[in-house]
This record gives sequence, C-alpha cells and structure tokens, in this order.
Amino acid sequence: MTPERAREILARARGRRVLLVGDLMMDEWVFGSVKRISPEAPIPVVTVPLTAEARANKPGGAGNAAAVLLGLGAAVRVVGVVGDDDLGLRLLDDLTGRGADVSGVVKDPSRPTTHKMRVVASRQQLLRIDTESADPLDRAIAAKVRDHLEQGVKQAGVVLAADYAKGLLTAESLPPEVMQTARDAGVPFCADPKPANTDLFRGATLVSPNEAEALAAVGADNARAAIAHTAELPEAVCSAGQELRERLDAEAVFITRGDQGIAVFTADQVANVPAIHAPGDLGDPTGCGDAVSAVSALVLAVVGAQSDDCFLEAAELANAAGAVVSRFVGVHSPSAEEIVRLLSGPA
Repeated sequence: MTPERAREILARARGRRVLLVGDLMMDEWVFGSVKRISPEAPIPVVTVPLTAEARANKPGGAGNAAAVLLGLGAAVRVVGVVGDDDLGLRLLDDLTGRGADVSGVVKDPSRPTTHKMRVVASRQQLLRIDTESADPLDRAIAAKVRDHLEQGVKQAGVVLAADYAKGLLTAESLPPEVMQTARDAGVPFCADPKPANTDLFRGATLVSPNEAEALAAVGADNARAAIAHTAELPEAVCSAGQELRERLDAEAVFITRGDQGIAVFTADQVANVPAIHAPGDLGDPTGCGDAVSAVSALVLAVVGAQSDDCFLEAAELANAAGAVVSRFVGVHSPSAEEIVRLLSGPA
C-alpha cells in the first residue's frame, strides 16, 4: 500500500461509527530496574522509581481496541461489562475522556473488573498478575449486553468483537441473529476470537485470530512447527485459514503471524502480507493484535467488504498499524501519521 492511499483511507476513517463489543480490562504497567537477586528466593528484585512515569494505567483488551480506534478519529460505541468497583469506574472515565460512548457498558456487581498488572525492567516483562473472573455472564447481564448490541448494529458502520474468553461473549449475549442483522444491513461484522468461542462468529464478515489460535480452533496440534517459513505460508496455516473461512461462512479470514505478517484468505484468494521491519528498537507484541483487528475493521468501514482488494487493503493497513505498535513497550495507540510514516520507509 502506498503512503498516499493509506493517508486517504485514514482521513476518510475519521468519524466512522464503530460498534465495539468485547472483554474490557484495565492494564497496569509498573516500570523499574533490576540490580540484584532476592536473598529470599531466586527472583529478581525490581526497584520502582518514585516518579509518575513509573506506573501507568491504560484500557486493555477490548478497551485497547477502543483506544486505537478513537486515536484514529473513529466514533466508538462500546458494549461490554465491568465490575461495580473503582477499576471499572476508572476504566469508563478513561474511555469517556478519549471520546467513547460507554452507554452500552453494563456494571456487574458479581464480578471484578478484569485487571492485568505487568512488571517491566529493561524493556522486558518479568511478571504479569491477572485478577479476573472468566465465568459466563449471568443471564440477566447477558440479556442487557445483547440488547445493546441489537440496538447498535443498524447505526454502525462496522461491528468489531474483541474476544478474550473472559465470559462476556456467549450464545446468549451474541446470538446468531445479531450477525444476521448486520449482514442484512450491509454492516461488516469483524471478530478477533479465542479458539473456544470461534463458532460464535459463524456468519461474520472477517475473522482474525493469531496463528496459534487459528491452529487450535481447527484442532491442529503442530502450532510451533508451522512458524518456520517467511516467503511462503506453511501448509498448516493455509489449511487452517481455508477451513475456518468455510466453517464460519466468513467473507475473509486473516491469520496474524507476528513478524511473519498476515495471511489473508478469501473465497478466491490466499495471500501473504509480509511484516514491515522498520529500523529501531523493538518493543514487545503487547497490543499488536488489538491494533490489527481494530484497523482492519475501520478500513472495511471505509472501503467496504465487497472484493478481495478491500480485504487486502484492510490487511496491509492493519499490518502497518501492528508494526508501529511493536516498536513500543506496552500498549500504544498508533496515529495516522505514524502509520503513513512507516509505510513511507526510512527517511
């Protein structure tokens, strides 16, 4: 994709209405340094400086996808669940401050807001602590989520489901009728599913798991063996992509492959969009998948989902967005200028 075409699509993306449903989380980042090993156990001692920059709280999961979309100027309505707690309140305040409509977020006093704390030293994650409930939603809460989805689909330019298998997305909260309503209205429905929930998204326009998730979803047991080639797609990846597209009756499947790029599967084409390797320090992969799924959906809201070319443009621009995020430690919302600059090559 040329920088000029990317700039044009991203300019047209501003103001596009996105209905985002998914597992909302609060990500906490703690940055420090390691100079010694603890005398109490063979573990590093992380010294955290007494500065504001040493700790950061940012929306995670579907919240990070929302942040990416909002950073690119989209109008985002969020549907999801948080706990009736301080973390949930702070998360909603953060998303509202970024410009999101959070009227579709339901408070559930029976579960905590999902919280992930990562400890980082010298650009390396040392520890992650998750506090969460992954139990399916109470039926009454699931019904409220479903109602918000049904109300929002027809007003959206695109729907994005960001699934982290934390109990939000089930057959009760996301029945097949929601996907059918989107299809009937000509609204692309995009999903980034976890393997256990893959079949919830039968009838979606675009499904975009990562490589390990795609192989797990089709029952492949050679996830590591498939990550070998760079120029051509491994046979296991091709098989998984084609099987998922047919099984889910999807218009397209993207399989994200980290530094190997994105494999694109449509009814008429199998293509590999190579990763963009830009000079500079690498950060970490946190948030890259969110950026890919968010930008893919946003591009389809602009160019439509009627042809292979539309999906290839979505994959190419999403690939560039993921490459931008990979340069940072922790989550990052790529700007349109950062994406275009990356596509322009070295200055």
